[in-house]
Amino acid sequence: MVLEGQVAIVTGGGQGIGKAIALRLAAEGADIGIIDVNGKKAEATSKEIRELNRRAVAAAADVANFQAVEAAMNEIVGALGRLDVLVNNAGIEKRSPFLEITPDDWQRQLDVNLSGTFYCSQVAAREMAKRRYGRIVNLSSVAGLIGPIDLAAYGAAKAGIIGLTRAAALDLADFGITVNAIAPGPIETELMLGAWSAEALRERPQHGAIARFGTVDEIAHTALFLASPESGFITGITLSIDGGALAAGAYMVEKYRRRKAAATD
Repeated sequence: MVLEGQVAIVTGGGQGIGKAIALRLAAEGADIGIIDVNGKKAEATSKEIRELNRRAVAAAADVANFQAVEAAMNEIVGALGRLDVLVNNAGIEKRSPFLEITPDDWQRQLDVNLSGTFYCSQVAAREMAKRRYGRIVNLSSVAGLIGPIDLAAYGAAKAGIIGLTRAAALDLADFGITVNAIAPGPIETELMLGAWSAEALRERPQHGAIARFGTVDEIAHTALFLASPESGFITGITLSIDGGALAAGAYMVEKYRRRKAAATD
């Protein structure tokens, strides 16, 4: 158990990738704090963690609100006694053509995805610095590395997380804190299956070198490594877990353009 005796906080841990990461860290010995805007889902994940004989605390909070983040983290640290690992997973996505993005939609996606990552990281780093040790793992996206179609706000926020990861890694190194990011490609979650069209679910896996969707467990295994003591000489990097989607980025854009042109003929 590589995280025995440690405490980890996972934001957006009520479902999907965040839940998988929380359960994986708990299986490796960590006690877990779950922060999620949906308090019922946060508590449900915490219950599963307790069934693994680990301590777990659920806190309902919107990560876009600094005061709410601070209160939630203080509650968790107060109950579990310390903080060693933070996984910034909470995020939202709204697909809109560039000319139709509203100011409110733009701001909300930046507030949750980018500002939320900063708020949680700053509060956590202040606690970690007391022990001169910490691991911060940020969830970005391949959308932050390529030009995502109809996802300008989401892509901008996720690209911002990559820049934040690099800057924070430099600022926090002297405190023994590493900061890294994961950029998932298309990952099969309940949210994705409910939001994507049948056509998209058929076509999207063909856009990478590995013709399938990724799984939440594959992201969780990567998060575990970056959260562990074994990753101590890695900081400031963004690791793409995307089945080759980033390598095939130019192909994806060209295929979209051909399909769009055919539809307008």
